Amino acid sequence: MRESELPLRKYRVHSSSSGDTLRSALATYFPDHVLELEPGPGDFQAQFSLCRLNKIQVCYGSYEGPFRLQMSNSPCFIQGFPFRGCAECVNNRTSMPLTAHKGASAEPGEVSLSTGPNFEHLAVFIDPEALSKTLAALSGISAVGRLKLDFSDFGSRPEARMSRKLVRLLVEELDAEESIPSPLVIAELEQAILVAFLCGNSHNYSSLLDGRPPGAAPWQLRRVEEYIEANWDQPISIEALAVVANASARSIFHSFKEHRRYSPMNFVKQVRLKHAREMLSAPAREITVTRVAFACGFGNLGHFAIDYQRAFGEAPSATLHRVKSGRRS
Repeated sequence: MRESELPLRKYRVHSSSSGDTLRSALATYFPDHVLELEPGPGDFQAQFSLCRLNKIQVCYGSYEGPFRLQMSNSPCFIQGFPFRGCAECVNNRTSMPLTAHKGASAEPGEVSLSTGPNFEHLAVFIDPEALSKTLAALSGISAVGRLKLDFSDFGSRPEARMSRKLVRLLVEELDAEESIPSPLVIAELEQAILVAFLCGNSHNYSSLLDGRPPGAAPWQLRRVEEYIEANWDQPISIEALAVVANASARSIFHSFKEHRRYSPMNFVKQVRLKHAREMLSAPAREITVTRVAFACGFGNLGHFAIDYQRAFGEAPSATLHRVKSGRRS
């Protein structure tokens, strides 16, 4: 694959044809690691890139030769999504096979990855403190202890498709050629990935995330809506919504779905689209659709145009053109 086609291609891409150069590249991000190339036919080739965000790091790797990577004390939770080849992940003595259809998760501690000859994947490294704060907001518990994954049902548990979908969407936003990634979109995708990790993996707090949550009162939903309307141009976190409503995020989301027929994040999108229409309907001299989309938290212009068309029955460019044409006439 050409470098211009790689996921995370806007970030530094390390290309390697030897174990030494790959070790050197990995040491920049993972100082505590041991890399061993496994004997196999053909030459070893690797391409590797990583993007550091606020709560997570997302990594892409493509390897044409088998190898074994070991970290004796990984500080992060990890979720891997292979899409070519097979591998084995061992996390704190628990072995998990990886295929193109099913990845694996790991908790802090000892982690090793042994790959087959042609392996390609995305992986997310999650900050434990950020994950604990998200868990507290979801469950309504003020403080949570150590999160420990439960691998007992790994063989029968299907991969959480939403997690893979969200990571792919995040990479698309980071790689978008037509615009700079929106900080609002990236922050909210990070949060969604943390929520999906907690809901898609078995762990010692899973029981708090299962079943029907208690409902939120109408005044609590109004507070959430008022907060969103006042902070539409900032990242909206579930932690903030939980504080504003004095309720768990699960209660808020459940009550929105039951009484509003949409989620808080759908409401966020509608508020931002309303502001985008106002900006396009009373444009400053230098206003463009791209600038409006970015200002309103839409990093992907294609997605923005689709959402705008669905909401208002016309493309954002049509709104801008009509207003400018009316002023000239």
